[in-house]
Amino acid sequence: MGERILIVEDEPSVREGLIEALAWEGYEPCGVETGEEALEKFQGEKWDLCILDVKLPGESGFEVCRKLREHWQTPILFLTAFSDEANTVRGLELGGDDYVAKPFRLKELLSRVRSLIRRARMGQETEEGKYLTSGAFSLNLKSRKIEQNGEELIFTPKECQMVYLLMNAWPDKVSRQELVEVVWDKNGKYIEDNTIRVHVSRLREKLGTFEGKTYLETVRGVGYRWNLPVKRQ
Repeated sequence: MGERILIVEDEPSVREGLIEALAWEGYEPCGVETGEEALEKFQGEKWDLCILDVKLPGESGFEVCRKLREHWQTPILFLTAFSDEANTVRGLELGGDDYVAKPFRLKELLSRVRSLIRRARMGQETEEGKYLTSGAFSLNLKSRKIEQNGEELIFTPKECQMVYLLMNAWPDKVSRQELVEVVWDKNGKYIEDNTIRVHVSRLREKLGTFEGKTYLETVRGVGYRWNLPVKRQ
């Protein structure tokens, strides 16, 4: 079953369009019209992401965000017609995780959704899941130490972040944009393609192979994918 996403949007066409698009992507979306309905949904159910419009009937999205943050750390993606810097800053200071202005491109919004859910998943390090293992590698989720056949390997901080992101995303792909945002620059504007290629090439060489398979796969036109099964232990 896919991640559960609550859409708080008073425009029926936008709300229904997002529900359809997210369901097509494999998520479990649910739409409500007001902030009051959203708060009720959070009281009784678990959500992996909230897409929250700012201009709502009754309580504003900003006020809803403030109340949600008193009890929950669910990622919040603001979706609004307000694109000025003051409103953006206000939303983020209240606890929002990202901000998309209307009119938006669906492809961009879906990319933001995937990124927020993945980052949240990366932070869920429970006692039942202290390690990610794949092939001959074992990655300690807390120390970020990487071992191969029982011996600790030396990776740079960025290499560790890349391995963590790719292993935790398996079997899904990681887009170049998400890799840049998580490992380098949140805005993804100041990293050259060649820089990414060099880092990936060095990491692939350092990882080597397992039973004839490379650990790191390039997905043309998309990004990268961890190529071997991953288990959480």
